[in-house]
Amino acid sequence: MSAVKISEGHDNFFTPLRIIMALMVVFGHATVVKIGGSSAEPKLFLHYTPSYTAVNAFFIVSGFLVTKSMLHRGDMPGFAAARILRIFPALLTFVLITTFAMGAMVTSMPLTQYFTHPETLTQPLRVLSFAQTEMNLPGTFQDNPEQMSGATLWTLRYEVLAYIGTFIAFAIGLLRSRSLIAMQFLIFAIVYPVAIRTGLYDTLPDTAQAVLRFGLAYGLGAAIFAFRDTLRFHLWAPAVFLGLTWLFKSGPEAEVAFNLAIATLVFWLAYIEAPKWKFLQRLDDVSYGIYIYHWAVLQCLVLINPAFNTAALALTAATLSSVIAWLSWRIIEKPALKSKGRLASLLRLKRPANAAATP
Repeated sequence: MSAVKISEGHDNFFTPLRIIMALMVVFGHATVVKIGGSSAEPKLFLHYTPSYTAVNAFFIVSGFLVTKSMLHRGDMPGFAAARILRIFPALLTFVLITTFAMGAMVTSMPLTQYFTHPETLTQPLRVLSFAQTEMNLPGTFQDNPEQMSGATLWTLRYEVLAYIGTFIAFAIGLLRSRSLIAMQFLIFAIVYPVAIRTGLYDTLPDTAQAVLRFGLAYGLGAAIFAFRDTLRFHLWAPAVFLGLTWLFKSGPEAEVAFNLAIATLVFWLAYIEAPKWKFLQRLDDVSYGIYIYHWAVLQCLVLINPAFNTAALALTAATLSSVIAWLSWRIIEKPALKSKGRLASLLRLKRPANAAATP
């Protein structure tokens, strides 16, 4: 099969691929919520689970698209506005619904006590600041194998940190050449294995360990954008990198090889010539909504029917999460993104150019 190259514009399959990634997380987490403990999740390849693989893929794609957005805009307030509106309106809505509607319906506490509990009242602030994202709501899901309502939100902290990193890199000129952009990946590709080989990794706090993991994936996406005009993707490449992952399976270099396998497969699929599948490019981007809602949906389903087998649980949760995500996209996310220009003007402390003059 011929090589695939990256094209300019929006002629790609990133939207359906992101939806598939989000659904991979749902199917992976169904076992975790059903049985309890992250070790319950089945393995996709070696020790890599579906959710781990999908989240890394999200960060690779994000590194590519966010770097593209920053350089295409060349406008720091515009970039900040787009990133803020992509993350926070849907997240705020999720937190409010989960805390004050779902939590109230499933808590074992009297409602007066629940609504006045400090854990309830401070939940939005703690989640939106990413200080604490597990959402252990008082009295909820106590009989489930897992008790958290937002176990997957913790990765958003690192997504936002990546946005901030791209913002700062642009501001100080580190995105002005492809070599400097690619350094993001090369640095993490060296530091991650060295940190593990030297034992430094185990002494680092969890936040720093996650930065190394996600920085590697995000930096790879940025590097692919930097060299997009010269790179070609072949279907044999993921197989080669999976082979390297197998060879390095007992060492930290496997993480680098596995990310390369994910990236080469994702970009081959994203830019493949498939005229009959073009309609998929018009799908609403419900991946974010699926990602933030699915854990709470899984928890509710297990609470309602503990006898759900894993397959039925996963399929039901995937369906319900997709419907909720579609509503989130149509009612919250898409309208919010239309306000990018207005928010960018506010961040510049200027009125939008098309705003009506004040009488």
